Amino acid sequence: MPCDLVIPAVVEAVIQEFEHAASPFTESDVYTALTKARASLQNPSDEDSFAAWAEVLAFALQAERTDKSPWRTFFGPMGSVTREDGKKLYLPDIGAADARVIDHWRERAKAIGHPILKARYADLAWEMCAVIARTRRDPAMAHFAIDAYLASVSAAVRPELYHRFEAALRALDLAALIRDPERTKRARAALLQLHQGVMTALNGPWWFAFDRLIDDKHAGATEEERRLLIADLEKLVLHYGNTSENFDPHALQSTAQRLIKHYTRLRRSDDVRRLHEAIARAFEHFASLGNALLASAVLQTAVNAYRAAGLSEDSKRVRILMQEKIGQAHDHMAAVGTEIKIPREDIEKFLKAVILDDLGSTFVRIAAEFLPKRSDLEDQVQQSLREAPLMAHLHRTIMADDHVAAKVGSVEDDPFGRLLQQTTLNFAVSGIWLQVALQRTIETHGATPEHFVGWANRAALFDDLTFLIEGVRAWYEGDLVKAIHVLVPQVESGLRGIVAQLGKPVTKPHATISDVGVAIGMGDILYSEELTEALGPDLTLYFLALYADPRGKNLRNRVAHGLIKPEFCDGDLVRLLIHTLLIFGLWKELAAQRR
Repeated sequence: MPCDLVIPAVVEAVIQEFEHAASPFTESDVYTALTKARASLQNPSDEDSFAAWAEVLAFALQAERTDKSPWRTFFGPMGSVTREDGKKLYLPDIGAADARVIDHWRERAKAIGHPILKARYADLAWEMCAVIARTRRDPAMAHFAIDAYLASVSAAVRPELYHRFEAALRALDLAALIRDPERTKRARAALLQLHQGVMTALNGPWWFAFDRLIDDKHAGATEEERRLLIADLEKLVLHYGNTSENFDPHALQSTAQRLIKHYTRLRRSDDVRRLHEAIARAFEHFASLGNALLASAVLQTAVNAYRAAGLSEDSKRVRILMQEKIGQAHDHMAAVGTEIKIPREDIEKFLKAVILDDLGSTFVRIAAEFLPKRSDLEDQVQQSLREAPLMAHLHRTIMADDHVAAKVGSVEDDPFGRLLQQTTLNFAVSGIWLQVALQRTIETHGATPEHFVGWANRAALFDDLTFLIEGVRAWYEGDLVKAIHVLVPQVESGLRGIVAQLGKPVTKPHATISDVGVAIGMGDILYSEELTEALGPDLTLYFLALYADPRGKNLRNRVAHGLIKPEFCDGDLVRLLIHTLLIFGLWKELAAQRR
């Protein structure tokens, strides 16, 4: 049906400018220009305001190619905010859109010529019609979108190679979804052509084509195409493993792991062992290029890879070397200096005080500065009694989904419960400072996941660093859910390592089976008067509030019992885990200083 939206002239002019653009641009460029044009409208009518919003919405929505959209669609919001009443608002939100918006996008897709604009409008009309207008998808819109995406995969249209890959992948996804063999073939050819450009330059996102085509039958890759993709990855293993030039152990590992997965399915065990050995030798060489701190973490990957390759003697040899490096890293670390107060009015001054000339000293500063001081927090709790007496006397109930998780009494009746809540509040307040400190550390010192892990094992608390490395890498890659679920159990393991170094038992009798032992947990450690005396008040409060008490974040128990929610897995929480790793590397000095 014809669309009854009339687009304001100033907004329409933006679309026409991009329609006839001679230079490449992105959907983001269109969004920026449309937003500016919409803001320039003077006292618009309700109809004009809605029409301008519908045009902006088309380019404000983000192409995800993931399952992150709250509407279970390919397109999702830029972000979201949660109101005080708990309701989540999306930016942008499609709640105000209706069938007129879909009709407008459909008409645009038919009339517009530029492939970037045409692909966006057609894909929106195809993808969003069910959730916005409750109508069936129009196959013609999928055809328009596929053809336009494929027309946009040149550098003359899309300036960034990554976006050209994304366009080819979306075209292939749509073609496979509607079971169009001819368009599937063209989309696959476009994807492979981009891949060959990357291989010719030996630079760029080589994984897109392999990940999409090697196993997916719907993509229709031929045996010859799969053979060439495998050969290309074998070429990259050699390329990144060349220690005289182009050496990149992480890229080699990423490439080899894809081949290992493929060869494992084909039961080509010799190739699997060969690639594990390539990873091992690359990371052993990588360890030789850095200091003891880096080497102590890097070598864990080599230990594992040698073991997977069946080279047990090499695995043992490198494990011994790793232990030596851990000892050297411990000897070379800087001592804890004087306490530094954070100048809260000036982030740059704060960073100047925390980010020092060497990485080890920087880790010391960050670990110490963001460790809550119990005496200060107790003063804050007492201050609340003076400044907000009503709130200080009210009891608080912490609710879980289906039960009362904890209760906190008044400041006078339950000072420790209030202390735990104050500590949790301080975690949130200091979150921005911790974020900028870690980011500046990475930028200034080129810190890698192995640097953080090596520091965490400075006191040799861990026998195996595999999960620590995987967890910190997940943080680097933005996989926050993985980072949390991998690192939290390692925190408990690290605490048992501290107990062992204190000369205390790390096991206890089984509760119901005689003559059987089990490992002690966080509760056993953090509620033991003997052990907490050794840790000191600051470290004890830190671990309790963050991991083990329901009046705090209770992170260990929420992860262990499957109670953590996806929305809880944010960057602030993962950065607290990273801070805990820095604490582990410094625990002896901190415990001695603040006991």
